[in-house]
Amino acid sequence: MLSSLPRAADLYQLAAAGKSYTGRIDPSEFQRLLSAVHRAGRRVEISLRFGVEEGVHYLRGELDTELVVLCQRCMAPLDLPLGSRFLLGLVRSAGEEPLLPDRFEPFLVEQREMDLHALVEDELLLSLPLVPRHPAGECLQPPYGGGGREAGSGRQRPFAVLAGLAARGEKQ
Repeated sequence: MLSSLPRAADLYQLAAAGKSYTGRIDPSEFQRLLSAVHRAGRRVEISLRFGVEEGVHYLRGELDTELVVLCQRCMAPLDLPLGSRFLLGLVRSAGEEPLLPDRFEPFLVEQREMDLHALVEDELLLSLPLVPRHPAGECLQPPYGGGGREAGSGRQRPFAVLAGLAARGEKQ
């Protein structure tokens, strides 16, 4: 457990002090992440470093973990190594965003104190693929086949049946 990582903290104050945190957090702490995956894998490795550079208060982070998601091609479990590298430039208003050097991703600090665990969870959620899939040819079950029937099941696919009816109607 990363016990020294505060739940709520003033990000500007952490940056001014040059604070850094490294360690592990059990993924069970991230309920939103758990609801988006099949199950949690190993602990989340965390490295956060705050600082000030060129007048910009920033947060540099590295997150690594492994989760289990469902392949959207075959619906079988898929081990997903997940990593995130980010450099957030802290801003207090949208008007400050254009002033940031390009290498910083703007991060709007809306409150004096922010939940650091929620920030880490947000970065992990943003790192998830939109459509997780096994690499081509590695799915455990074949996807639905053609011909109006599900592969291996003998069951009709409704839209394939409709397409067949429409084709017959055009011939008449």
